[in-house]
Amino acid sequence: MTKVSDGAVRPVFAFFTEIGILDQLASAELARALGSQMNKSEFGVLTHFVRRDDPVTPTHLAKAFQMAKPSMTVTLSKLEAKGLVSIEASPQDRRQKFVRITRKGRIAHQEALSRIAPLMAERLAGFDTAKIAAILPVLGELRAHMDAARNRADRIG
Repeated sequence: MTKVSDGAVRPVFAFFTEIGILDQLASAELARALGSQMNKSEFGVLTHFVRRDDPVTPTHLAKAFQMAKPSMTVTLSKLEAKGLVSIEASPQDRRQKFVRITRKGRIAHQEALSRIAPLMAERLAGFDTAKIAAILPVLGELRAHMDAARNRADRIG
C-alpha cells in the first residue's frame, strides 16, 4: 500500500471534497429529474443491474451500496411493488433471496435516463466535455481500487 505523504494530503482531501460536492449537486439534479416516479436509491439499484445483469442477493446489494440491509430491503420492496425487480427464493436454499431487474425495470431505467439527459446537457452547456471524458479512466481506476478495498473489508466475493 502506498503511503500518502503529508504534502499530498491536501490535494487528496481537496479531490474527495470536490467529488463530494459534485455528488450533492448531481443528486439534487437527479431527484428533480426523477420526480415522483422513483427515488435516487431505486434508480441506483436499477443502474446496478443495467451494468451487471446477473441476479444478486439483497445482502450483496446492501454492501455494494454501503447501506444497512433493512434500508436496502425497503428499497427492493418498493421496486418489486412497481414491478421493476423480481425477488425469488434460491432453489438450493429457500431462505436466500435473489434479486434481478425485470423488463419493466429496464424500460423504467431508460425512461429515467431520458429525463436526466436533457438536464445534464443543459448543466454542461458550454463546458468542454472532452475534459470529462479524459478523466473517466482515472475515476474508473480509482473506483475499482476503492471497490476492491471495500470488498476485502466486507469480505464480498
